[in-house]
Amino acid sequence: MWIDRVTSSSLISALELSARFSEERHRVLADNVANIDTPDYATKRLDPAAFEASLREALERQDSAEAAGDGRDGLELRGNAQFRTTDDGAIEVAPAVEPAGNVLFHDGTNAGVERLMTDVAGNKLRYEMLTSLLRNEFDGLQSAIRGRVS
Repeated sequence: MWIDRVTSSSLISALELSARFSEERHRVLADNVANIDTPDYATKRLDPAAFEASLREALERQDSAEAAGDGRDGLELRGNAQFRTTDDGAIEVAPAVEPAGNVLFHDGTNAGVERLMTDVAGNKLRYEMLTSLLRNEFDGLQSAIRGRVS
């Protein structure tokens, strides 16, 4: 059906995957904050730069496949041990343990609350931007379907 092709465009798929990654990253960051006082806890990390590189490669593969007439649906993330897409389009993550910095704290942890809270705030802003872009895409589709600008 034509509506499926419109709602599963590369842009919408990329925005959805990015929002899902931000959700998963927020869970990892929340675990890090919750365990800030846990002795010997090593913080975990999902690398947004590696995700963006994988997403860029997936978009390029999809563009090449569309140009060649291969009608594969969805974006497939590969090449990173931290995340991958499943057959149903969901994202699975395996956060990496963040290596210790120059100095471990006296309780064996490597987390500083200031850095963690900065990461949380940055991830929150990223998620809000992605959901706003998705909302704008769907508002545009809704306007096109109605045949008028609201």
